[in-house]
Order: sequence, then structure tokens, then C-alpha cells
Amino acid sequence: MTRPVWNKLADRRGELLSRDLAPDVHAERWAQRYDGTVGELNRWVDHVRETTYENLPYFDPASAGQGARVLVLLQDPSGEAEEGSGFVSRHNNDPTAHNTYIAADRAKLGYDISLHWNVVPWWVANPAKPVRTLEKEAKRAQPYLGALLELLDPAPTEVVLLGKPASRAWDRLVRAGLPERLHGATVARAPHPSPLVYPRVDAASGRGNSDLIVEAMRLAGQRARGEKVRPAAGGPAGRRRPF
Repeated sequence: MTRPVWNKLADRRGELLSRDLAPDVHAERWAQRYDGTVGELNRWVDHVRETTYENLPYFDPASAGQGARVLVLLQDPSGEAEEGSGFVSRHNNDPTAHNTYIAADRAKLGYDISLHWNVVPWWVANPAKPVRTLEKEAKRAQPYLGALLELLDPAPTEVVLLGKPASRAWDRLVRAGLPERLHGATVARAPHPSPLVYPRVDAASGRGNSDLIVEAMRLAGQRARGEKVRPAAGGPAGRRRPF
């Protein structure tokens, strides 16, 4: 039985990352995973796989071609990322990737200057693993997030945290000692782009969660490109809120 296409934007643009639905696109991306900007990062992924016995997905070689100036962090990979495409990508065939791609497209946040990752780099709900919680896995994964931030060269000038777990993990890392090279980065927080959260309205601001995500991405992209920033009233740049 053929699986549905969830990421219609990626599919329409010929970018869908799916072994079964777009095998040629996937094969090309898979062959490139050790190339370019993300090549060193994906060799690090291999190291983390070997030391944790977790099936980490790779960084998308289509991203960060001009450097990871904007680091977009979510909570943990989807089952599709870990066992489907094998990549963390806004081109994956799942609803969260689709919403993330729509938001980035609306925000004009280019994939060439942004890198998507998760504070827990493995799929927490993997049924092959013992029952575990996102919070405990985030604490276990904290050293790996710190190691990643040391690897990124040049260091990101913008960090976009999507969802409460990503925000809590970042705050925990800050308390433990954020790598000095990240001290000058601007950190924005917005809701998670999951299908349960993305269409809702934020009670505190009265704005749609999707608009808040777009605003955080838009401002991050503008700052990373050295453009003049014009935040919307009550948006993420106006006040830092613990999503």
C-alpha cells in the first residue's frame, strides 16, 4: 500500500525525501551526505551512532550550503526521519516537516543559510527501544548538543528554538555553560510546528502559532543576512516568551 504524500510543498518542488515515494531524489541526497558543509557533521553523526547505539538520522546535505548561520532546533527526529529518509530535513515526508517547510518558505528563510537539527538527535519514541521520556533523553543528549555547537564553523549567529522541549534543553545547556563561540547568538523561541500545535492560537498573544513560527524564522533570516529587522508587534523579537 502506497503511503500518502504529507509534505506536498516538497513533493511539488521535486524535493521530497522519501526512499519509497521519491527514490531518485533520496538516492542523490544519500550519496551526497558526506559532501560540502554538512560532510564533517555527518561523520560526527556516525561517531555518535557508534557510541550511543542509536540510529541517528543525518544532516541534510541540501542545507547550509553557505554555512549554518541560522540553527533551527526542534525536540527529536520523527520516525520518518530516523527510519524513512534517514535525514533531518524540511523535505521529509511527515506533517511536521511539511509545516516547517511552509513556515520557512513564508519567512523567506533560505535553506542555504539554515540548518535543522534536534536537541535529542535520536527518535525518542522508537518502539524498538525501552520506554523512555523526552525529558530524560534530552538530559542524556545534552553533551552531544554541546559537541555539535563546537563543531559548527562558523558558529551560528541565530538560533531558533521550536517548542518547549527545545527551549528547556537550550536553557539547561546555558546553565551548564554554553560554548563561548555561541555567546553572541540571538535566540528566538516559537511554538513547535507539529500538526497538533501549528494551527492553534497562542493564548498569550492572540496570534496564530504558525505566524509566530514564521516571525521567528523571518527575523532570524533577516539578521543573518544583515538586513534591517522589523518585528511585528508582540512577536518573538518583541519579548522572549518560554514556549
